[in-house]
Order: sequence, then structure tokens, then C-alpha cells
Amino acid sequence: MSHKDSLSKSKEEYTEIIQKIESQNSAVGIDAQYTHAIIIDYLQQITQRLDVLESKINSKWAS
Repeated sequence: MSHKDSLSKSKEEYTEIIQKIESQNSAVGIDAQYTHAIIIDYLQQITQRLDVLESKINSKWAS
């Protein structure tokens, strides 16, 4: 699986995400609570996936 480095993507490639998190009522232009909730949820998903991978690796080494 190949992923483009996040810093290499153009602003246009982020248009869909930007539109989802933008807020006209915010001084910084985004809904900070919503943005942080997305980030935390994604980090939790990554953590769960890593836990599964670590369990698989540990069970192979234990055999």
C-alpha cells in the first residue's frame, strides 16, 4: 500500500477535508472541536490496528 507523504500533497488534494472542517464562525477558519475529534478518532483507529499487528507478531514469536 502506497501513501503520498502528507506534506507533499497540494491544498487542492485536501479540498474535501478542508470543506468538512471549515467554519465561518471560527477565527482560524476551522471547527477546532470537530477537527480534534477527527484526529483523536483516527489515532484511536491506528492504535487498535497496531495492537492487532503486535498481537500477531507476538503470537508468532511465542510459537
